[in-house]
Amino acid sequence: MAIKPFKDLSIVDDFMFSEVMRQPENVKPFLEALLGKSIAEVVYIDKQKDLKDEYDAHGIRLDVYLKDEHNTKYDVEIQASLHSALEKRVRYYQSGIDRHSLEISADYEDLSESYVIFICAQDYYKAGLAVYERESHIKGAPRVLYEDGSHVFILNADFTVENANHEILSFLRYVRAGYKGESFDVSHSSYLAQIETAISNIKKNSGREVEYMTMAMKMLDERKAGREEGRKEGVKEVAQRMLSHGLSPEEISGLTGLDLSEVEKLTRQ
Repeated sequence: MAIKPFKDLSIVDDFMFSEVMRQPENVKPFLEALLGKSIAEVVYIDKQKDLKDEYDAHGIRLDVYLKDEHNTKYDVEIQASLHSALEKRVRYYQSGIDRHSLEISADYEDLSESYVIFICAQDYYKAGLAVYERESHIKGAPRVLYEDGSHVFILNADFTVENANHEILSFLRYVRAGYKGESFDVSHSSYLAQIETAISNIKKNSGREVEYMTMAMKMLDERKAGREEGRKEGVKEVAQRMLSHGLSPEEISGLTGLDLSEVEKLTRQ
């Protein structure tokens, strides 16, 4: 898989999105437009925060993680690819944020409000809405809301139903253009012009390009290592089936390419 040239990055690319939206002047208007509320100040922003409890746990790397003056937590993610099980991904992100939001001696009542916001280039739910907002209520009593302080928004750049305000729809059209590699006229929006300027300034920074290339190479190495580990685990499963059919460790080692010591370890297991 080739690394996308730094000069070709747009708002839909993870690195550029997190670099742009970590800046309070860029993320604050977006949140205010989406949520319809005023945010006095963004008091904390952490780019690509890694939430991990145990050394062997599945880590969560957040694109843009911040909180406001009321300690409300916001996680904003960009999704160029259409991943499956998005709801479970949101659930896992939410749980990670909650675990790192509550002090050991604090009460559950102190758990802060939180918003997980996914901006998707493609329509995950195939219903055409520009904004999908999760709403929880009690089964059999839809007027009784289940309010735990967590909120989820799935934004769809490939929308056909304009169920959002002008600012959000313009932003989603901008994301769509970036995803498709098309030019987009930002002259009608001071906010999008501001985003374009931020992207331009980042691209002029050679240090950012080095950072991007380093991160991209690391991710490629991690994926390669993961594929290799997956291949090895698959070979081990085949070896185990061979053992169950009575083949000797020596025969299995020769057929699968596994070291004899590894096959003998499987035999003991």
